[in-house]
Amino acid sequence: MSSADLVIKEGRVAISSSLRSCAIAAKDGKVTWIGANSSAPSARRVIDASGLVVLPGVIDVHVHMRDPGATYKEDFRSGTAAAAAGGVTTVFDMPNNSPPTMDADSLGRKVRAAEEKAVVDYALYGLLTRGSSREIAPLAEAGVIGFKCYMAETTGSVAPPSEDEMREELALVRMAGRRVSVHAEDDSIIRPRISKLREAGRVDALAHYESRPEVAEERAVSRAIALAREARCDLHIAHLSSAAGASDVRTAKRSRSRGGADVTSETCPQYLLLDRADYAEKGSIMKVNPSVKRKEDRLALWRAVRDGTVDMIATDHAPHSAEEKTAGDSIFDRPSGFPGLETSVALMLTCVNRGLLSLSRYVRLTSEGPSKAWGLYPKKGRIALGSDADFTIVDMKREWRIDPARFVSKAKYSPFEGFEAKGAAVYTIVRGGVVMDNGHVDARSRGEMQRPL
Repeated sequence: MSSADLVIKEGRVAISSSLRSCAIAAKDGKVTWIGANSSAPSARRVIDASGLVVLPGVIDVHVHMRDPGATYKEDFRSGTAAAAAGGVTTVFDMPNNSPPTMDADSLGRKVRAAEEKAVVDYALYGLLTRGSSREIAPLAEAGVIGFKCYMAETTGSVAPPSEDEMREELALVRMAGRRVSVHAEDDSIIRPRISKLREAGRVDALAHYESRPEVAEERAVSRAIALAREARCDLHIAHLSSAAGASDVRTAKRSRSRGGADVTSETCPQYLLLDRADYAEKGSIMKVNPSVKRKEDRLALWRAVRDGTVDMIATDHAPHSAEEKTAGDSIFDRPSGFPGLETSVALMLTCVNRGLLSLSRYVRLTSEGPSKAWGLYPKKGRIALGSDADFTIVDMKREWRIDPARFVSKAKYSPFEGFEAKGAAVYTIVRGGVVMDNGHVDARSRGEMQRPL
């Protein structure tokens, strides 16, 4: 009789901040043994990871599964299967659905959809919007991982709260023991610019960038940090896109002792690998909020990734139909966002191979950092006895070209189409179950909702 459900042997395993040649055993969804390859216990399934690197399962804290309300774009089955295909073991789904996830009833509807379809583990955000104060405590009790506040217009037409409402809501979230993620762009800057550009007849993709400049992010980041510090509420800045925004986050981290708020931040591959010059070639396919900005911003974000200002890499996986992304004559008629779950791990491993960041830093950005910030550590985010047996096993040498036509996601397009990647996930393992094996996804529903510990 086997003593483990799964054994992974002969790979290099990311434990703490180093790679070790060892074996891992898992039983009942947990890591139960780590030791010499020659001493590995018997198991129902053994994976030979020779030549591969075993990472803690990748956690993506920013995705849009579009379920319920817009499942023609994506749903929990297709979206979490895309996560598995890309090497992601846990996803955090945003609340700007139809209906928005802003009360216990709407959360329950989303939970039922996820329980029926999810291939990987998932966590769910509650929404902060106008008039949502009374729903914060019930949503926290129901198990949301945190709350999302949109400070500017977004998909789903969610109304940004006023400053007084945001102040009150942040205080209530602190009392509920949760963190708030903010989409930090200043609506009072963006809306007038869109109107002026429309009136001027601007229909090109670059007009989107001009409607959402660096100052829109800078002002919103600064305001969110000030309000969070006043409320002593832990704050997360989603999808940093500018040098100015990164600078504000860096300053907030250095001065944390003056206030009770812990500030974390994320950025995304699009802000690290694309810039203003790419609009001419990629057009509306790369339209995303916040906008992709200048080369100077891209380089500043790399500095922020390396020095700890950025705590995690997310995707902002935001699928639409291909027809929507090219509809109409104007960039302002086309929705913002594109799929990212199947490209993020490969893109960032390519950056590791290019020497832009270390593999240990990548692990902190995609496993340890997210799990600690959102209250899942040490259950997730590390390879250790007693932790969930979540693994992203990668081939650092595999060279391939990104082809959106082969995506598992319903969205078959990407601004990274044709990108030459070096590095790929070859196994995705969730609580000891292999959900992706060399590109083949087992799309059975096995994901579980994750709540802060």
